[in-house]
Amino acid sequence: MSVAGSLSSTIGLAERPDLRVGPLDISPSTRAILGPGGRQVVEPRVMQVLLALADADGRVVSRERLFELCWGGVNVGEDSLNRAVAELRRVTRHIGGGELLIETVPRVGYRLVSPALPEPEVRSLNTQKLPPPAPRLSRRAALVGGAALVAGSAWWALRPDPVSARVDALLEQGMLAARSGLPDAEAQGAGFFEEAVKLQPDNAKAWGKLALARTAMAEFGAPDQITQASASAQQAAARALALEPNQADAQGALAILPPYYGDWTNAERRMRAVLADHPDHPPTRDALAFMLVGTGRAREGSADRVRMAALDPLNVNQQFRLIYAHWILGNVGAMDRAAERALQLWPKHPGVWFARLYTLAFTGRPNRALAHAEDAASRPDLPPALMQASLAAVTALVSGKASDRASATEMLLRTVVRGPSGSVNGMTLLAGIGEVDRAFDLANAYLLERGPLMASVRWRRGDASINDARRRKTHPLFIPSSAAMREDPRFMPLVEQIGLADYWRAAGVKPDFLR
Repeated sequence: MSVAGSLSSTIGLAERPDLRVGPLDISPSTRAILGPGGRQVVEPRVMQVLLALADADGRVVSRERLFELCWGGVNVGEDSLNRAVAELRRVTRHIGGGELLIETVPRVGYRLVSPALPEPEVRSLNTQKLPPPAPRLSRRAALVGGAALVAGSAWWALRPDPVSARVDALLEQGMLAARSGLPDAEAQGAGFFEEAVKLQPDNAKAWGKLALARTAMAEFGAPDQITQASASAQQAAARALALEPNQADAQGALAILPPYYGDWTNAERRMRAVLADHPDHPPTRDALAFMLVGTGRAREGSADRVRMAALDPLNVNQQFRLIYAHWILGNVGAMDRAAERALQLWPKHPGVWFARLYTLAFTGRPNRALAHAEDAASRPDLPPALMQASLAAVTALVSGKASDRASATEMLLRTVVRGPSGSVNGMTLLAGIGEVDRAFDLANAYLLERGPLMASVRWRRGDASINDARRRKTHPLFIPSSAAMREDPRFMPLVEQIGLADYWRAAGVKPDFLR
């Protein structure tokens, strides 16, 4: 079964009506849970697990069934379900006053039970047509004793912790901001996490999220901000790990933070060490998948990207990179569908816009790419020189004229002194329009700082704010549009000189183009 097909069977949240389960009021569409202990917004997967258990009316739901209902049968690690259940237990314990429990049935699955209610009637509070049944104690209720009943009847006397509720809200706001994939929003997200750790200094999760946010800022920040952001990321990670030695976000931040150009072996070792403990940690999986593409293992990285992106359809970084993943894997139909979804959600996001430009231009549809580039109303707010050079390249692809190609080449090469985004864009487009000699000139300038061209390898104000172009990147060498470069005798000396051949030998792997 394809990933796209299997996801159609998952529990939808937008169309589900609000419901009441035990003491909790649940809003699936907003992912909010309200109870005597306060209100909390949970991740989509956690809400899906809760709904799957509630739909079972107190019966056991197998782990296999939960994977089908909440992950669409996509092959993910067991830890994904374990984490979702653990988070759901934490939330229901925190705001449910102990009146709703998630029982583990060993080697089978889980069920939702309420000590103060008859066992088969967990969902009965969702109806307003019938009066509640006559009270009777389940065996579980008898074991729990009168304390649970007292807590259930007097939940109104329990005062919610306003600090914890505020921290939970800040974490949710910060994570939503990080999903946008834009520097300003990421910086705003870091601000939410900073406020959270001030309110609750012993919250390991908040410190871990702050470490990740500061790691992102070290990637896209202005030169005068990078050192501070990097130091802050390390400090936040250290604080999180002091509170919780296995904190996933902190470990991931420390693995991702060091630049890995020329140090791919150690970078992969760091990331895989994190994933050994946290197989589904999204930022680390994202960083590793991106690095694999940039080291010539593009099919491997792209296959994992497809699996990963299905788990977080509202994360723009995952979704625009999914477009490239399908392109690399040769799945043009899936690529187009991913691009259409991304454009509907984030029509002016730079990553989405460029992904669509490249994939239209270099899958035999340059006229459509030109129309995409000429639509001023949908273009992102990027430096005019970068946009004009990109438009010129697609125009040359459509016309096939040598004069247009020469003009586009000149414009593209003028952008490379402004920052890394010009070089990344230039290598992609020059190779794609057949200017292979100039693409090699640019690769040598940008990756090795050699030759007559002067290409900036440091971001500066006024350059495009695209997160994955702030450090030196090699992925333009391994995407479909640069096939002519890989077939050229100059390619192997280039990858030898930048250290990729050493990495392949150390890792015991062959890049895709040598298989």
